[in-house]
Amino acid sequence: QFQQATTAIYNFWLYDLCDVYLETSKRIFYKGTPEQVAAARATLYTCLDTGLRLIHPFMPYISEELWQRLPRSAGETAPSLVVAQYPQDSTTWRDDKLDAQMSFVKNVIHTARSVKDTYLESKAKPAVYLKSTEPLTDYLDMIEDLVGCSELHVNADVPLGTAVGSVGEKCEVHVLVKGLVDPVQEMNRLKKKRDQVEHNVSQLKEKIDKHSEKVPEHVQLSNTQKLVGLQAELATIDTAIDNFSKLAL
Repeated sequence: QFQQATTAIYNFWLYDLCDVYLETSKRIFYKGTPEQVAAARATLYTCLDTGLRLIHPFMPYISEELWQRLPRSAGETAPSLVVAQYPQDSTTWRDDKLDAQMSFVKNVIHTARSVKDTYLESKAKPAVYLKSTEPLTDYLDMIEDLVGCSELHVNADVPLGTAVGSVGEKCEVHVLVKGLVDPVQEMNRLKKKRDQVEHNVSQLKEKIDKHSEKVPEHVQLSNTQKLVGLQAELATIDTAIDNFSKLAL
């Protein structure tokens, strides 16, 4: 399972540690209390130490060089990664509920950045409005930092002139682009997108209608969840078309 192992380690380093943790911890290192800074530093050290141990069998030389530059933790006696203990699976570090929350927050961030990049320059900092059925209070600083917005509002009134993205049926992401796009051109684009999503809904409904006892339960559940997500996306697109139509008047 060489490919699965290397892909998992690669994803940890790039998408979890570098893309998310390092970026979100900057605010703590600059503005956090001494206790928060100490906790963030300890977590970062653990991630680096464990990550280098994980990758050592696949990249022995570079991982050894980097590990030698880390300070040794209390009780660590191994002189080299070659003889250091390899990380073991542990339920102590596993929290399925927190993993699900973080996955949702990362999808919100990805959607907001995608909508923003579609209409604005990368350095632009627009106002962002989130309509979410999931709690986001504990993650607002993270979302604001990683999206790069001037204002972040949750479940507040959304003004006209926003471009919209959706995270399934749980969250609508509105990015204020008023005055920066052609409303008529945007409506035409959204209508084409709506036609495609509507086609996907029709196909999926037909597929669900043909379900039989031979179709595994988890497949049926997956298709039902996909349908709910597509229907939510349709509603989001309709909201966006309505908003831009008012701007075009």
